[in-house]
Amino acid sequence: MRMKLFKKIRKSSFIRRAAGFLIAQYVRLIWLTNKWDLQQKNYPDPYWEGGEPIIACFWHGRLLMLFKAWFGLHKLHMLISSHPDGEIIARATQNFGFGWIAGSSTRGGNQALRNILRLLKRGDSIGVTPDGPRGPRYQASLGVIQMARLAKVAILPVSYSTTRGIFMKTWDHFFIPLPFGRGIIRYGPLIDVSTASKSDEEIREELEKSLLNLTHQVDRDCGHFEMVKETQ
Repeated sequence: MRMKLFKKIRKSSFIRRAAGFLIAQYVRLIWLTNKWDLQQKNYPDPYWEGGEPIIACFWHGRLLMLFKAWFGLHKLHMLISSHPDGEIIARATQNFGFGWIAGSSTRGGNQALRNILRLLKRGDSIGVTPDGPRGPRYQASLGVIQMARLAKVAILPVSYSTTRGIFMKTWDHFFIPLPFGRGIIRYGPLIDVSTASKSDEEIREELEKSLLNLTHQVDRDCGHFEMVKETQ
C-alpha cells in the first residue's frame, strides 16, 4: 500500500509541487518553534558580508534545516538530484527563494557542472550534499572538491541537530526535527582548495572529517549520542 502511494507521488508533478510547498512550511514551523543557537557563524560571516561565492556542504541526512542556515546576501543554488524525487526538494528550495540545479556531486553530466561554474563565477553560491544522492552515507565524494578547484572557491562545512527529532530508517539516516525543542546549527572552518600542496583526496578527507565532527558535536549537544562518531 505504501509503495503504491509512493509511486503515485513520484508520477504526479502536482503532488510533488504540493509536497515541496508543505516541506517548506514545515521548515518554517520548526524554525519558529525551536530555540536556535548558531555556532561558529564567524567562519562564513566574512564571505557572506563580502558577497564572496562559496560551496556550502552538508550531509544528505541533514538537508532539511539548511534552508535556514544560509545568511548570505548573494543567492544560493542547491544542487539537487535530477531524479523525480528531487523535484520535491527543488520545489521547497524555490519556496525559500533559492535556485536549484539538476544533477549531483557525482552525476548529472557536463551541463550541470557548466551551470555550477557559471553561477559561482557570477558571484552566487552553491549548496551540495557530498554524500548524495544515494550514498554511501557520510562519505564525501571527490566531485565537490573538483568543482571547488575549477571555480577557485572555498568550501563551507555545516551541520545541524535538534533536541527533539526522528532519525529515519533510510540510507542517509535522514533527520526530521520536531517542534518545541532546541536546535543547533554549527559551521566549520572554510576549506581552502587553492593550495597546491594538498591533493584532491586529501581535501576530500578534510571535508569528510569536518562534516563528521560537526554532526557528532551538534548531535551530542542535543542529546543524540553516538549517532555519528567523531574522527581524529
